[in-house]
Amino acid sequence: MHTYRAGQAVGAVVPCADAGQGWVVASEFGFSRLHADGTFQVLAEPERGRRPVTRMNDGTCDPRGRFWAGSMAHDRTRGAGTLHLLAGDTSRPMLGEVTISNGMAWTGPDEFLYIDTPTQRVDRLGVAGNGAITSRETAFAIAPGLGSPDGMTADREGCLWIAMWGAGSVLRFTPAGEVVARITLPARQVSSCCFGGPELRTLFITTSQEDYTPEQSAREPDAGRLFAAEVDVPGLPADLYTRTPGGVAPTVTP
Repeated sequence: MHTYRAGQAVGAVVPCADAGQGWVVASEFGFSRLHADGTFQVLAEPERGRRPVTRMNDGTCDPRGRFWAGSMAHDRTRGAGTLHLLAGDTSRPMLGEVTISNGMAWTGPDEFLYIDTPTQRVDRLGVAGNGAITSRETAFAIAPGLGSPDGMTADREGCLWIAMWGAGSVLRFTPAGEVVARITLPARQVSSCCFGGPELRTLFITTSQEDYTPEQSAREPDAGRLFAAEVDVPGLPADLYTRTPGGVAPTVTP
C-alpha cells in the first residue's frame, strides 16, 4: 500500500489507460494528475476563486476516456456547483446549477445516470459525441426515508448500487427504481461504492465522519472506514482515462 499526499481535498480518482501515466484526480479546485512517482501536477482549476467557496466531489470516466466530475459549495449553497468534463488536459463546464454533484453511472457512450443529492432522484442524461448534454429526465425518484443518494455504481444486470448518506446502507435499485437488495453498515454516513476484486463481485464502500461530534464518533467507531461486501451479480470494469479522446463542447447546460 502507498499513501500519496495531495496537499488539498480529493473528491475522486480514476486510473489512466496507460498505467505508466498514473491517475487523474478530481482535486479540490479542479483536476490534477497523480504521477506514478507520487507527484501531483495541476491540470485545470475551474473552481478556484469561486464564491461561495466550492470543492470538487464525485467523478468517473465515460466510455470515450473522458473524466466527468462535479463540485459543491462547502456550505452546500443551492445551485453553486458545476459538473465539469476533462478531455485531454482541458476542462469545460457541462452542467450548471448543481448543488451536491454526486454519483454517475454510464449506460453507454451517449447516456449516463446522475445524482445531484438534494433532488432525491436519479436523472438520465443524454450526451452528444462532443460531450454536450442533449437531454435530461428523471429515471426514478428515491423516497426520503431511504436516505440521501450519494455515490453510485452499476452492475452487469443494469441495476444501480447507491450509497445512502444518513441511512447506513447501500441499496440496489432496478432501472425502474425498485429496491431489490440492501447492505447495512455500522456507519450512517455512507458516501460511495465501487466494484473490485478478481471477478468484480466485491463492492467496496466508503463511509464518513464528516461533522461528527466526539460523542457521535464514540457511538460509531467504524464510521470513516472502508468496507467490502461480496455480492451475487458482478460489476462492470471501470472506464479508463485517455489523454487523447474526442472533442468537447464548451457550453454549459442548466
